[in-house]
Amino acid sequence: MNILIRILIAFIGLNGALATGLAAMASHSAVMASNPYLTDVFSKASSMHYYHLLALLGVAIFYQLTKSKIWLISAGLFALGIILFSGSLYLFAFSGAKIAGFLTPLGGGSFILGWAVFIVAAVISSKATSRES
Repeated sequence: MNILIRILIAFIGLNGALATGLAAMASHSAVMASNPYLTDVFSKASSMHYYHLLALLGVAIFYQLTKSKIWLISAGLFALGIILFSGSLYLFAFSGAKIAGFLTPLGGGSFILGWAVFIVAAVISSKATSRES
């Protein structure tokens, strides 16, 4: 297993633990308990975090099956999206600070690009597989 896939798998594991820990913290947060809007913001951050961890797991599997490096581009964009989108929303949900609000749309754009590259990777990989058959 090459170093990039090991880093990706470690990122997935670390972020799974992080998302779960943040959910536990949120359930005990006085700030969020008194502000339904912040609870909703946290919910969006958490959902996108978990969805894209599942996408990353799929990308890791597809990369292992095809060895096509384009899957790693999709993975990088998903990881960047998690950091920028979910990270900035978590910061806002826990603190109410809008310091990093400009990062949220950049993270959303990373998610969208990650899915676009995912589609391209699937097409490229399927063409390569059909040529090998």
